[in-house]
Amino acid sequence: MRASDVRAESAIAGATAPRIAGLAEVQRALLAWHRRHGMGAPWRTSRDPYHALVAAVMAQQTQMARVLPAYERFLAAFPTAEALAGATTADVIRAWSGMGYNQRALRLRAAARIVVVDGWPREMEALSTIDGIGPFTAAVVASFAFGRPAACIDTNVRRVLGRLAGEERITPAALRRLAGEALVVRKPARWNQALMDYGARICTPRPKCDACVVAEWCASRASKTRGTKDELPSDGRRVAEERATYEIDTTPKRMQQRRRVPADDAARRYYRGRTIDLLRGLAPGGCIDVDALPPLLGGRHPKPSLRQMRAIVASLVRDGLAVLRPEAVPPAVSLPED
Repeated sequence: MRASDVRAESAIAGATAPRIAGLAEVQRALLAWHRRHGMGAPWRTSRDPYHALVAAVMAQQTQMARVLPAYERFLAAFPTAEALAGATTADVIRAWSGMGYNQRALRLRAAARIVVVDGWPREMEALSTIDGIGPFTAAVVASFAFGRPAACIDTNVRRVLGRLAGEERITPAALRRLAGEALVVRKPARWNQALMDYGARICTPRPKCDACVVAEWCASRASKTRGTKDELPSDGRRVAEERATYEIDTTPKRMQQRRRVPADDAARRYYRGRTIDLLRGLAPGGCIDVDALPPLLGGRHPKPSLRQMRAIVASLVRDGLAVLRPEAVPPAVSLPED
């Protein structure tokens, strides 16, 4: 494609890209709201990149109400990146108790081991190259700890910006462009925090439009008032969306995407989590017979078959979350004490 064609295509895309009307007023209103109602959290004010890293990884797929106590427990166990880098897998998994998605803990340790050796990059792009750090986490660390102009994009931010621009089904590329344009460059951490908090408290899946401080600039609210096809979801559809089970893809270097989780996957994840919980409760070096696990995993789902249980244990071993004890007869499983 010729350079002139590329420029023309870019110009067309720019002309049709989602925009936020009255952006300066929206920025001032949201920052003012955040001064009064923003969530207080130690990692937001410490300017310590390790604190920001731990909090960002914990916040993936987890409600913020669960993050703060877990964050304090984890920092008590591993107060520095050096302490985490030197920890065994078993100790890290034990300290991750109550958080779920235990592979996040191992990715966090992997990242800690890299920055302990190589130091902390200060820019989002460089942070994103570290194994275990994805775009959202990199943006949190860059903006919170180093004051760099990096836009944090999570599901709350996507909802706020998409509604303001009148594009609730905004594409990832358009969202990144919109978030970059909306960023308050002189106050990136506060702006990111304001958007995340606003999406969690006001611009929720069921938006509290009557309490919204930026309603007059919200394109989605305006289209709802006009009754166009772009209006906000009906109450029935909102309820259905809220009740659906989702996962967020946290694979490093990929945009987080939301998709429905099949029921069998939900059961498998439940069994994996309950197995780790059982292993976590053992004394260091303790193990459980694999064949004895199924009766211990009942509850939300029917207990798994022995064949299912062995497959679940094998998946935990592959992921580095458990080890089989070859000397045990019958086979036994434990946390890795490496």
